[in-house]
Amino acid sequence: MRKRRMKWNVLALCMAAILIVTMLPTQVLTKAETINGKVEIKPISYDIGENAFNYQITTSEENAYIAYYVYNLHEYNYTRDELFNLAKETTEQKDQQVEVKVSGKALEQLYVALISAEGDLICSHVYDSTFYARLLRDDAESIEYVNGTLDDVSAEVKNGKIIVKDSSNQSGEGSIYAFTHRMNGGEYLGGAHTYFTDGEAQADISDCISESGEYLFKYFIVKNGVVTTKVNTVIYNYTKPTAKLDPVNISTVKWKKGILTIPGVDQNSQLMGKLIEARMYRSNDNEQWLRGNGRGAWLGNQDIELDLNDYIKDYKYYKVGIVVKSNDIDNYLNSDEVFTDIYDTTSSSEEVDNTLKDVLVQAGVDSVDKADADTLNKIYNEADETKKAEIAKALRDGLKETDTATLRTAMQTNSDTRATVEAIEKMSGITVANDVSEDVKAYIDTANIKVLGAALNADDGVSNVGLKITKEADVATLDSKYKNAIPLGITLTNVSTAASGLAVPVTITIPVPRGIDISKLVILHMNADGTVNENFSNGNGYSYDLNSRTITFTVTHFSTFIFAEADDTSTTPENPTTPENPTTPENPTTPGSSVTNPTTTAEPAQSQATETDKAASATAETVTSSPKTGDNGSMAVIWVLFAGCAITAFCYAKKRVRR
Repeated sequence: MRKRRMKWNVLALCMAAILIVTMLPTQVLTKAETINGKVEIKPISYDIGENAFNYQITTSEENAYIAYYVYNLHEYNYTRDELFNLAKETTEQKDQQVEVKVSGKALEQLYVALISAEGDLICSHVYDSTFYARLLRDDAESIEYVNGTLDDVSAEVKNGKIIVKDSSNQSGEGSIYAFTHRMNGGEYLGGAHTYFTDGEAQADISDCISESGEYLFKYFIVKNGVVTTKVNTVIYNYTKPTAKLDPVNISTVKWKKGILTIPGVDQNSQLMGKLIEARMYRSNDNEQWLRGNGRGAWLGNQDIELDLNDYIKDYKYYKVGIVVKSNDIDNYLNSDEVFTDIYDTTSSSEEVDNTLKDVLVQAGVDSVDKADADTLNKIYNEADETKKAEIAKALRDGLKETDTATLRTAMQTNSDTRATVEAIEKMSGITVANDVSEDVKAYIDTANIKVLGAALNADDGVSNVGLKITKEADVATLDSKYKNAIPLGITLTNVSTAASGLAVPVTITIPVPRGIDISKLVILHMNADGTVNENFSNGNGYSYDLNSRTITFTVTHFSTFIFAEADDTSTTPENPTTPENPTTPENPTTPGSSVTNPTTTAEPAQSQATETDKAASATAETVTSSPKTGDNGSMAVIWVLFAGCAITAFCYAKKRVRR
């Protein structure tokens, strides 16, 4: 079958992110909290220079003392028993009042336990200490700011944008963090990466606004990673318009094998120059749908082609919801969301299975009902040595003949297909060894590197393939939003098509490089010319195993892979204008993602998801029909951010109904 090489063909990709879900029950800690009325915990001060909080923990219980342990959720998924033991082992003084300094970086956790004189647990709790969540909550005014200077700041809100001006009058890169109460009682918290000109910047907050009424926003500014203002407030009076944008003509949209194609629009169309949001929905039963990852592009007169295969993993069914975003919510609303047909990924695994059954018959093997790993191993093991070689070659050729995109989807979504590929790889007799340079070993644990499919791409006549990993030179042109970048050259030896295009996709499992915060990790898969071919983030290209701290991703060619932390997603113009003759670049860069700015997710139609993913791996919420407000009390904190249409703005991060 003829292979198809997928391209990024969009005007601008502006949405990609990571959903972060803490598995242990946590709660916002900005005022005095108690554990069963026995222990009081409150933040006393915020250290600007160190981005850390000083907490005071007090108990009046007799014959008991306070123990605590500070850790980051992504270092290890501790059980409560493990945390209890760690707290007992590491708490030096058995006091009834202690002060603890806890970093405000993302997913920093404070475990507090009250322990009896006999060493038994009386009560305990885990608190999240992320700085912007602490500073924006109620009663945070009592927190003292120390070790830094603060600017005065003012703001106004109009047309769905918060526009801030600080007294420094300095230009530069930073973030605006905002929190708002809504009329229906909901609360929304988020941060927007932006750029300041003479101390002024703006962030799109339109997705925090729905019905007409008065909105109170609390906000503060971070520049170069440092908090520069105290929390301030601004009022926005909003009148909801009746007009809304037209949706895209869904009958003309194509959704096939993970590729979304949206036709260009007429120059005089209302949609010309508008931003669309294409959001993935996934399901295993075609009834309960998980709403998750979003990607955006500007509508122009040329077709938009979005390769969404990075989002396709582990679920059977996928569809895309498309919304045209308004850049003027005072006058017209976003369009209604329209949906593509459903992509049944089981068709990909079935196509692979049918191809393998056909090649078995061509190799003189009796027909079989299913070419799964068990069946193939049975046929192979029962054959004589000559026949084994014929069967192994036929199966290997069958995989090579399968459409690469189809095979990649099947490998990403179907464990049976992965097992089949592994079985055929073993039959090939070609060994695979890791060839990791010494300077790379300083970053990754080579013992946990695994690869699937490499041997099936070996050149004719070779008996071994190497997974070669080298430390590459730093990329001078890398966007400044990426931090702690580690460029690794990953390729296959004895595979001539490793860079140009593999016949069989290869799945790599590799430890998270040391020094990289997994909650901010993105992987930039580069082209030979230094542009980004693919951008993998958690759930959007790679999956993360919390216990082994390994990441797994599937590729169809090899080159340099940059492992980095991203503090924001994409950058879009502050004042976008309708392009006169919009064109679609061949290989636009895919935006990064951020720990504080996780994946784009909508409001759940039910109070909680029907499926719980591992921490740092979940990327969606359950929806059935139209979204509505939901709450699950003190559930694990779910941060959700959204890339806006005027600038890179992230507005959804947490939702809670006040009681």
